[in-house]
Order: sequence, then structure tokens, then C-alpha cells
Amino acid sequence: MWSVSTAYFFIFAIISKISPCQTFNFAPRGISNVNTYLQSQKQPSNDKEKEKGPRVTPRRERPRISVLQYHDDWVCVNKPAGLTIHRGERTSRRQLLLSTLLKRQLARKVFPVHRLDHRTSGAILFAFDSETCGLLHKALTYDAGTKNPSAVEETAMTSEKNYIALLRGDWKRKFGEDEVVTVDKPLNVTGAIKEAMTEFRLLASSPGEEDSGPYSPAACSLVLCTPKTGRTHQIRRHAYSIGFPIIGDTQHGDSKINRWWRENRQLNRLFLHCLSLSLPPLSTFNDSRNKENIDCTAPLLPELVAVLEREDMEDLWKIAREKDPRLTLEQYDERGGTYGRNFRKEISSTVE
Repeated sequence: MWSVSTAYFFIFAIISKISPCQTFNFAPRGISNVNTYLQSQKQPSNDKEKEKGPRVTPRRERPRISVLQYHDDWVCVNKPAGLTIHRGERTSRRQLLLSTLLKRQLARKVFPVHRLDHRTSGAILFAFDSETCGLLHKALTYDAGTKNPSAVEETAMTSEKNYIALLRGDWKRKFGEDEVVTVDKPLNVTGAIKEAMTEFRLLASSPGEEDSGPYSPAACSLVLCTPKTGRTHQIRRHAYSIGFPIIGDTQHGDSKINRWWRENRQLNRLFLHCLSLSLPPLSTFNDSRNKENIDCTAPLLPELVAVLEREDMEDLWKIAREKDPRLTLEQYDERGGTYGRNFRKEISSTVE
């Protein structure tokens, strides 16, 4: 007869689907390791499981983010397309985030000053503390033409952001010799109508293929966009409103034109790039801060340059570079000379 405690153990083993041999540490004669014996009794369900071997989680590659300027309290980087800045409601847990990558790369906590769309590339500012983040945000939205009670100096420059965009269609066919077009159209932002203004400046345009008629899918215009306000998808929505959507824009653009450029020009992304940021000095809002203007320029990424350097777009690319020499800048990455937390000041030993 079994004792009550032994019966309880066997009942627990059956309910928990545990082998009684494992519960009582019993093994057949000649077997010293019970766990090894139990593992040997498990037969793979098919031959594929034999070939698979142990499961190994693949290591994700984390790309390096190009640093344009590194200062003691802020940094400017060249954001690649396809990266979200910070986690939101629609981002998955395994999705790479720009703020996380930059935190690992610089070994410092970062605070995004402004945002760029997931599909947009270019210059973006991050601060290393919340106070600097607030000052940079004020500088980014500062307008010298209006009275700002938070400003200490009233002679500071007005902030400006410049974007490079490739629009669908021939600019001159609609606007003629007018190279600058200002769109002043309010936009609906989360249910509220807000003022929005964007300036489009033509750099170069191409009528496309002659055999395709006036509406050739290859017709395009390279423009410099300067948003005067900061609304969600402002440049993309204003470009669509004038009949020149940005090529590669799946939300506000033309799917047929996007497919043509993807198949014939290998453009697999939105052609929108933040080229430069110009901000007044932080001393405008705090006397103890740096008194130099902030100017950051992000060179065009290689996938965009490859589209513009094609033989059939050679004339457009040449004219655009002559009008704006910033388009000729090559990729660079400031890897040294930083004055952040990881900077070690060299102490020269004096000989007495």
C-alpha cells in the first residue's frame, strides 16, 4: 500500500503532465542522469526537425546614424528614410527607432526637438537634456518679425527649414517663369483647422519623354520647400493641392506615377529630404548659452543622388546644383571631436 504522501505525489505528477520518474528522480537501472534520459526519449515528429537543430534568434543589424554636428548639449544627425523617431501607437515592439539607435550610439539620453515623417530623411535635432530641448524648440519656431516675450535679444535671425522634393509634372507648363510659389492654405490637424504656409522654389524641371505627350510620367520638378509653419504632412499636402504631388508619396500622391518611378528609376521611397536647418543662437532665450547661430546641412542620401544622376536626368541635376551648391555636398560623419559625456580631456603633465 502506498502512503498518503506518495499518492499525492503521483496525482500531482499526472495532473501536471510530469513523468513520475522525473518527479521522484527515478531512472532505469544504469541511467545516472534522469534529465538526459528523458530528453533521449523525445523523438522528433519529422525529419525536418532533425535538420533544423537548435533555434537561434538572428541578430538585428543596427545601422550607424551619420552625425552632422555634435555639441556639448545637442546633436544634429542625418536621419535615414524608413526610421521612426520615437515609439507611438502604430509602432511595433521590434521596430527600430531613431531615438533608441542614437542613444546606443552616443551612450547618452536624447530628446527629439522636432520630428520628421517616417519616410522623410534629412537633418534632425536632438538635445541631451530637457532644458536644451525647450530652448532649441523655441529657436526652431522663432520669428524675428513678431514679438516673442521669451526672447532676450530682438535682433536674432528668423529660423528656417529647407527641404528638397521631387514633384510630379513639369513646373514651367503650369507656372511659366514663376520660380517661387507660396501656398497659403489652412490644413485640418486632428479635427482643427490651422493656418499653414509653404514656399516652393523651383531648382530645375524636366518635361519628360517627348513621345509620351504633355503628361509624361517622367516629367518632374526638383524644388526647394520652405515651410513657414509646422503642420503634419504640410509639404506633402500643399504640394498635392497645387497639382504637383511628391513622387513616392503613397498617401497624397499618384500610385501609377509612383509605380512607374519605382520600376523605371529605382526610386523606392518618398523623395523628400530635409536639407538644412537655420536657427538663431540659444543666447536669444538664455544669456548663459552659446551666442553663435545654428546652421546644419544634411547632404542628400545616396539613393536620392542615384536617381538624379541618371543619364536621362543629367540636365536637371546640373541646373539644380548650379542654383544650390549644397546639393553637391558629400556624405560625412563626425565621429570624433565631441564634448559630450564620453569626452576625455587631455591633461598635460607639467615638469617642475
